[in-house]
Amino acid sequence: MKNRAINFLRGVRELCFPSRCLSCTKQLDESAILFCGDCCGKLNFVNEPLCTCCGRTFIAGENHLCSVCLDKPWFFSRARAVFIYNDVIAKTIHGLKYGGRKECLATFGRLKKEANPCLDLFQPDIILPVPLHAKRLRQRGFNQALLLARVFYTEQKEKIDCDTFIRCLDTSPQTTLRGDERRKNMTNAFSIIDPEKVKDKKIILIDDVFTTGTTVNECSRTLKKAGAHEVQILTLARVREDD
Repeated sequence: MKNRAINFLRGVRELCFPSRCLSCTKQLDESAILFCGDCCGKLNFVNEPLCTCCGRTFIAGENHLCSVCLDKPWFFSRARAVFIYNDVIAKTIHGLKYGGRKECLATFGRLKKEANPCLDLFQPDIILPVPLHAKRLRQRGFNQALLLARVFYTEQKEKIDCDTFIRCLDTSPQTTLRGDERRKNMTNAFSIIDPEKVKDKKIILIDDVFTTGTTVNECSRTLKKAGAHEVQILTLARVREDD
């Protein structure tokens, strides 16, 4: 009886509020993955070969350190992403951040399980979303990195900490800046309320997009300075650099 009621309510919901593709908004049949066939075909999972440190993908060959990581080590030990950043992912992230389309989260959680390189990440002691400044958090109403952390680590939600690590500077959006400007913009932008909570801990840091790595690297520097044992990065998407 209960299942029949659930199926009835689901049918009413689909009739009144039909699911739509997260990218192109095409109406969908009931599905656990909210992308149409065309947009699904455009999703580009991060796959090997890739850089063993920053996760940059290569056209061919074996996994190895890329030239950037050989030239200048990061403060994090490993970074992995679910997707290569493209128009489909960009539209979906934009819909989440600026349109409040949180229905994408369940889809991202399911697809993250298909991303084999993410299995390279260690089991963390603490999971930290990259924080928003209080002003931007009030404007948006939520931190997308925290929402991603909850769907990426559904069985380890007790490890997610959104209070210890804060953004103390209201920085300019990184998308408006280039190169050295990005690094200067992020310098000393983060702080830790209670360093004892991160001391000697293995930390997974969550964000939506890895572009140049400036933001997550500054986060990692702050955490390592406070005594964190190791920091690894998980993002929904990663910008593909030119070869």
